[in-house]
Amino acid sequence: MNTKLITTGAIYAIATKEFKEEKNIYAQFLNKNENGGVEVLQIKMTVKSDISILKENMKVKIPVKISTFNGNLYYTQVEPMIK
Repeated sequence: MNTKLITTGAIYAIATKEFKEEKNIYAQFLNKNENGGVEVLQIKMTVKSDISILKENMKVKIPVKISTFNGNLYYTQVEPMIK
């Protein structure tokens, strides 16, 4: 059985972070909770052709994998964005 996870939404912001001298680009989304709170979901972008076209408020569908570490969830792009 194959399961594909796709994150769909409008990009709130694009963040650049550096880790061990490697530059990483993240697409960030805002999720509103039922009680009015806000959570930021960020996806590490790995497909260079997708990184070059990212813009704020752009509606996207990004295939992702989810990892956990110390109780936190981490999202990483696994395939090109779905157009």
